[in-house]
Amino acid sequence: MTFDYYLLMRRGDQEGSPVNVMAVALGDRPVEAVIWGYRNNRWEFRPEVAIAHLYEDRELPIRLTDRETAEQAALTFTEVPLPTEAELTEICRTAPRRGSRRS
Repeated sequence: MTFDYYLLMRRGDQEGSPVNVMAVALGDRPVEAVIWGYRNNRWEFRPEVAIAHLYEDRELPIRLTDRETAEQAALTFTEVPLPTEAELTEICRTAPRRGSRRS
């Protein structure tokens, strides 16, 4: 599995530091995404967040970026590094499904 990386920015401050990083799996299948979960302090499978940011609310500020930039950005809001693509794949593969859909 390969991923696109997005920086999630604070509304009204698109030039500031990102508040989160989203890794979205590429391919022709339902949306699979991993994002930093502040509540549980870990990288989590959250396709509904990707759907909201990419398809439902175009007003949510996001920025497509490369892996290296995503890794650096993650360290601005957590000490836990962005998982490798193999680890991201495993998070997606083993996550319980919550009826995610693709728009």
